[in-house]
Amino acid sequence: MTAENWILKLALSVFLGALIGLEREFHGRPAGLRTHILVCMGATILTLSGIAVAEIFSSSSTPPGAEVSRVIAGVITGIGFLGAGAIMRTRDIIRGITTAACIWFVAAIGIVVAIDQFILAISSTGIALVILVLLPLVEGRVAALKYRDVVIRGENRDYEALIEDCTALFKEDNIGILDIETKIERSSITLLYHLRIRKLEKKMKLLNALSEIKGVINVQWQRASGKI
Repeated sequence: MTAENWILKLALSVFLGALIGLEREFHGRPAGLRTHILVCMGATILTLSGIAVAEIFSSSSTPPGAEVSRVIAGVITGIGFLGAGAIMRTRDIIRGITTAACIWFVAAIGIVVAIDQFILAISSTGIALVILVLLPLVEGRVAALKYRDVVIRGENRDYEALIEDCTALFKEDNIGILDIETKIERSSITLLYHLRIRKLEKKMKLLNALSEIKGVINVQWQRASGKI
C-alpha cells in the first residue's frame, strides 16, 4: 500500500466525518466536529494498520483477513465505550443517544474507507445526513406516544356508573386505555387508568371534566408508574 493511498483514505475519512460532525455541531451537541473527525480518522488508521500488519505476516498460518477482523472488532468495541459517554440521563429524560449513534456510525465509515469501499462510505454518509437533517422535520409533525396514569378517587355508591362515565370521557378525547385498576374501600373507590396518549393539548380541561363527574372526589395526573 502506497503513501498516496494512505493519505487519500485519511483525507476521505476526515471529510466524511466532518460532514456528520458539522450537523452535530450545528445542533450544539457536546460531541461535535472535532470528535467525529478524530473518531472517523482513528478508525481508518487502526484498520489500515491492521491491514499492514496482516501483509507483513502474510506468510504465517493465520489468514490475513482474521487479523484485520480482530482489529475492526476492537475498534467497534472501543467506540461503544466512547458512545456510552455521550449519553446523559436526567430523571426521565435521556439525551445523547443520536450523538452516540453518530460516533459509532463515523467509526464504521472510517473502517469502510480503509478497506477501499469508497462508494459505500460516501453513499452511507449521504443517507445519514438525510436522516439527521430531514427526519426531525417529520418527527416534529408526529406527536410522541406517551404513557400516563390518572388516579381517580370517588364515592363508593354506584361505582359501576362512575367507571362508565370516566371511561366514556377518555374515549371522547380519543385517549387509549391500556388497563383499569380498581381499589374498593368502604366509603370510596380508587380507579387507576393506564393511558396511551398521542397528543393532549388540553390536559387541564380533561382533569376538570373528570372532576365534574358525579361521585368523583379528586383526580391526580402522573407518569405511568404501577399499582395503586
